[in-house]
Amino acid sequence: MSAAAGIRSYEDFVEVHGVLLVASGLPQSLHQKLFHKLTAEAFDGGNFFQVEPVEDGRQRRLVLTADSLGKDSDVFLVDHAWTFRLADAYKQLQEVPGLVERMASLMCVDADLNSDAEETGDEDDAKLSAVEIVEREFCKVKEEGIHSVRWLELEDVEIDDAMLVSLDLPSKFPHLIALSLRGNKLNNSETVIKVVAQFKSLRALWLNYNPMLKIG
Repeated sequence: MSAAAGIRSYEDFVEVHGVLLVASGLPQSLHQKLFHKLTAEAFDGGNFFQVEPVEDGRQRRLVLTADSLGKDSDVFLVDHAWTFRLADAYKQLQEVPGLVERMASLMCVDADLNSDAEETGDEDDAKLSAVEIVEREFCKVKEEGIHSVRWLELEDVEIDDAMLVSLDLPSKFPHLIALSLRGNKLNNSETVIKVVAQFKSLRALWLNYNPMLKIG
């Protein structure tokens, strides 16, 4: 991890990923342990818990197998089952052999391979400005309720620090769980932290290819 990303020390790690650490809600006491596990690629969750099927395979539950596990005593890495950008997800499900079946199995749902559902990704997003995308999604919130928008992509739309604040995303989308701000012009990590810290349910944040992440 460290060589590829230019991160060679714990201090580098905090400097680059400080915003993500705040947004994740991970206790500060575990930040250094997370760094060491990422550096060593230590996927040791299997030593503490396992996933087992229940309800005839229709559900899964996490079962503690260790003798004990104190609150805020450890952090575990989970490898990706599937990585995608929202606009590409439907196409990948159609084209990648076995992906639908694998995801259906993991999520305990039936795979309908003959579905006539149309692609829901909005191909026009690349043509819209950040303000236009936010306004469109906020209209959806006003029409369908505050839980209707849980994932928001604002990628490569020229967002700088001042615009991020002015968009007022936490107020418009209080139940957002995933936010992508890839490829913008964010420079000030303190400004970004102040914004993302207002999200109470945020679990995923992408800040790749912003000036604030460049070391040195």
